[in-house]
Amino acid sequence: MTQASNGRAQGSRRFKKTLIALAIGGVSGFLGATLALRFLDADSMPDVGASVEIAVLVAMLYVLTGVAVGVGVLSPKMGAKFLNVEDAEELQEQRSMLAYSTFGMIGAGAALGTVALGGEAGVVDPVWALVIFAVLTVLAVWLSLKSLKIQDELMRAVGRETGALSFYLTVGIGGTWALLAHLGFTAAPQPLDWLTMFWSLMLVACFIIIGKRGMMALR
Repeated sequence: MTQASNGRAQGSRRFKKTLIALAIGGVSGFLGATLALRFLDADSMPDVGASVEIAVLVAMLYVLTGVAVGVGVLSPKMGAKFLNVEDAEELQEQRSMLAYSTFGMIGAGAALGTVALGGEAGVVDPVWALVIFAVLTVLAVWLSLKSLKIQDELMRAVGRETGALSFYLTVGIGGTWALLAHLGFTAAPQPLDWLTMFWSLMLVACFIIIGKRGMMALR
C-alpha cells in the first residue's frame, strides 16, 4: 500500500514538474523570440534577412538555456522545480559545473548574436563584432575546459558523443546543402548560415544523445 502511494505521489510530482517546465520553456521561448524579431523589425534596423533572424533566434536559445541553468545555480530549490534533477541537493552538488555551463552557454549565444548583428550592413561595427566574438568564444572554451575537469564519466561521455554527432550532422546537412548549391539546385549557404549550423546542430546532437541515454525523462 505504501509503495503504491509513493508511486502515485512520484507520478503526480513528475507530472506537475513536466507542466511547469513546459510552461516556463514555452512562455520564455515565445517572449524571447517575439522580442528578438521585433528588435530586428524595428524601423532603426536595416533589412537583415532570414540568415540573421535565424542566427539571432539560435543565439537567444543559448542565452535562455544558460539563464535557466543559472537560476538553478543561484536558487537550487527553485531550479529543482523545472530543471531535470532529482532535488535541490543535486543542483547544490553540481553547482560549480553548472555555473561554468551557465556562463559558457550565455557567452556562446552572445558571440553568435553579436556576429549576426555585425557586418557591413549590421548594427555592430565589424571590428567590434570580431573582437567581442573572439573574447566570448575564448571565454566559452575556457569555461568548458574548466567544467570538463569536474564532470563525471557519464557527462564526459555525453560530451564526446555530442561532439561526434554534431560533426556528422554538420557534414551531412551542410555538406548536402553545399553540394546542391554547387550543382545549381539551390542557393548557396551564406557564411552566417554555416555559423548558425555549428551552433544549432550542437544543440540538436545534445538532445539526441541525452535522449538515447534515457536522460530526457523528468525526474
